[in-house]
Amino acid sequence: MDDVRNPELTKTMPDLGPLVQVSSDTTRRLCEHGQSVAKTINEWNTGVSHFLSHRAARNSETIGRMAKCQNLPEILATQAQWVQETADDYLKEMSKLMEVNSRTMGGLLGSFGRFEGQLAEQPSSSLAKVPRRAAN
Repeated sequence: MDDVRNPELTKTMPDLGPLVQVSSDTTRRLCEHGQSVAKTINEWNTGVSHFLSHRAARNSETIGRMAKCQNLPEILATQAQWVQETADDYLKEMSKLMEVNSRTMGGLLGSFGRFEGQLAEQPSSSLAKVPRRAAN
């Protein structure tokens, strides 16, 4: 145990002060990003639920209209309208979900960019001050 208190051994231990600060900031940012991701997932799920409810209602309406059709041209016109509305709805929903995904990924990449910037701003690491052992 006395070896631990030996001043020569403590000199070989690196000063980790800046590294600990970077690690603390990074951990905080990752926690904040985790909260942001959870919020985004909730937003995503809510959006998808609304979309599915909307599409189910529209599909039911279309089936009701098709049941009232008197001839093939009316059925085909109703079906064509349904296909167009469905395609439009899916494209709009995909656009919304891609926007949410872009915000999430932008936040994540921004967090890592700030982390890398912090590392670059640190003065030459105190790890470089650690005496190197001579080659055997």
